[in-house]
Amino acid sequence: MIEFVSQSNKTNLILFVHGFCGGRETWSQSNSASFPELFRDDTEISERFDVAYFSYFTKLLNLFAKAGMAQTLMKRIFGSSHGKLAKNVSIEEIGNLLRTEIRFRLQQYENIVVVAHSMGGLVTKSAIISDIEEKIPSRIKLFISLAVPHQGADAATFGKLFSDNLQIEELSPLNEFIHKVNDEWLRSNIRPTTKYFYGVHDTVVKKTSAVPIDKEKSDAISLDEDHTSITKPEDKSATTFIAVRHSVLDFDAEDLGVLDPVIKKLEDESEFDDELFVLKLISADIHKVSIREAKEAFLNAEYIRKFFRGEADQKRLAELYSKIRKIYQNSYTKYLHDGIPNSGLLLSDVHDNIIKQDKGFLESFLLFLNAIHKQGMLHQLANEENEDIWWVKDGSIESLRDLLKARRDE
Repeated sequence: MIEFVSQSNKTNLILFVHGFCGGRETWSQSNSASFPELFRDDTEISERFDVAYFSYFTKLLNLFAKAGMAQTLMKRIFGSSHGKLAKNVSIEEIGNLLRTEIRFRLQQYENIVVVAHSMGGLVTKSAIISDIEEKIPSRIKLFISLAVPHQGADAATFGKLFSDNLQIEELSPLNEFIHKVNDEWLRSNIRPTTKYFYGVHDTVVKKTSAVPIDKEKSDAISLDEDHTSITKPEDKSATTFIAVRHSVLDFDAEDLGVLDPVIKKLEDESEFDDELFVLKLISADIHKVSIREAKEAFLNAEYIRKFFRGEADQKRLAELYSKIRKIYQNSYTKYLHDGIPNSGLLLSDVHDNIIKQDKGFLESFLLFLNAIHKQGMLHQLANEENEDIWWVKDGSIESLRDLLKARRDE
């Protein structure tokens, strides 16, 4: 199912995924280099990426073929052949096959760019969503969507009239699979960067389907192509090739990386020493072990926050910060009334309550966000001058500035 066009032990791979009834022929015109071969022959691309195809079985099987299929099946069951009887399987199952190939045959690649056409884009989305649901960081870091029917294709509705093909059924606009994939995609916070290409002459997948509604503004790229020609650039001067190449190289320059859910460790003990939240802890005579834990929580909160840039995610983060502030305020009130005897126990009480409420009051739809990140969010709040978060009863910004000056004079 994986066929390499170039393989030179790179850590990055460009993987082409065809659509319904497609194959290698999807990507080439007669007597000209294929889309993958154009990438292979591009010096700047080949220095950074290997190139490969992902192929799967997809055929237009009509109702009149059933008798022949039954005869073939009987021969396979009772005959001597040991070959497999290929058949059309669901888009979700093809997505699972793609995940298997990535897991076992493409395991050397840290970063995968998928260039997917038509139904191949739904295969790719299904694979990515399955990774996210299982909390596995997807190695698909950039998704180039070429005329993909994210909202379904009207042609598939008519196709169901003359064929019982499962893949045609799942491509129709009202199909349950289309809605499920779109709902999961919209809810997911950790997704690869996606570029939506569409052809202005495409009568199979209209722009409204090729550029879906998203929680962030979509990067929609218009091409003077139809549903078939969009995958067959004649040469390196074709706009399709130039635009896809630019997207790949531009993203590579930004660092092919996405969220790693592993908790980050503090490598330098002096890191954040001059930050406001640390000075507040020092002024409250908090033990150095607790300060180190606070620094590490802050580090992880800062790391994960940069991945939640969408408008919907920002709203969820704002709600979460408000809830964490409320937990702090409840503990601080007890501290003011001597229900908590000292600053160290105040810090411990707030941290403990964040852990207790991680799956309750502080439950969030933001993927991979856990109690350690939420403890770090507390210290992010404390790091803001306009946030009244202290570990002593008489804290002030002026006293912290004096403390910082004294530390620098030492």
